Amino acid sequence: MNRNRHVRLSVFVAVMAVMLFSTAHASNEDPFEGMRTYYEGQYRVGRDFIAGEYVLLNTSDYSGYFAISSDTNGRNTIANGLFEVNSIITVYDGEYLELSRCIAIEVTDFYSSYTIKTDRDGTMLKVGYDIMPGEYKLIAASGTSGYYSIYNDSRQTDIIDNNLFKNSAWVTVKYGQYIVLSRCHIQ
Repeated sequence: MNRNRHVRLSVFVAVMAVMLFSTAHASNEDPFEGMRTYYEGQYRVGRDFIAGEYVLLNTSDYSGYFAISSDTNGRNTIANGLFEVNSIITVYDGEYLELSRCIAIEVTDFYSSYTIKTDRDGTMLKVGYDIMPGEYKLIAASGTSGYYSIYNDSRQTDIIDNNLFKNSAWVTVKYGQYIVLSRCHIQ
């Protein structure tokens, strides 16, 4: 990536961080300096991307996208997704990861300084980090149906609960679970 594009991306992400994440950093600092961060592209996990759990942050006005596959051409997809604000994924050695319109930050690095704000539509929250275990009221975005899905891990392959709802819904989450909020947010 050329230096100008990296600087523009860093400024964009810094502005987004102030708007979308609870932070302890001053707004004139690179919000992710010193954190293990990966930019758009395709990676082979174990060679040019360290296996583990990552927070993905959208860097565009359009949806961010990720795909985890077991082959170089992406035909054997393990998991993929579009997201408005963020997603959380886990990747293993030997897999291939494609990042588009997003960056990946190692989860321990991210949560050492940030949490995802709960009043935004289009987020994925880690229970015990972004929110505490418990019962929450979800509010659908104006004029649409809201949707949530709950996972026991960040592989996002086995939904344990989900719901498409109008206006509002109640949901209960446990420590260590993940909740994806689409067109809705926590009240």
